Amino acid sequence: MKAPALILLFALVFPALTSAYPTDLEMKSEGLDVEAIPTLLAEATVVRLLNNERFAVRCDVRFSNGPEVSRVRKVTIDSGADSLVRFLPSRQVIRLRISVHCWPAEENEEKDEK
Repeated sequence: MKAPALILLFALVFPALTSAYPTDLEMKSEGLDVEAIPTLLAEATVVRLLNNERFAVRCDVRFSNGPEVSRVRKVTIDSGADSLVRFLPSRQVIRLRISVHCWPAEENEEKDEK
């Protein structure tokens, strides 16, 4: 009897523990030295992108949460810099899938022209 009461107490006192959800990260960096670090902050997920290359890179970050429409954040990160992208779900999250695709920033201009 004490175990269910203790679990209920933790659920009421520590809501952050009950709102945590698993996160899957898929990184497509095309051989670039770019790091992606996901972090859960309250109800939002923040991904920190670190560009360790000697040139700017362009990244698309796609957040997929089950029934919700995927959301894409697009950023350009200068050499040696970092950038934060944020996702705040409008529904309860069971599992979040994050897909990061990065390429050299100069290539982006060529892709847009074609």
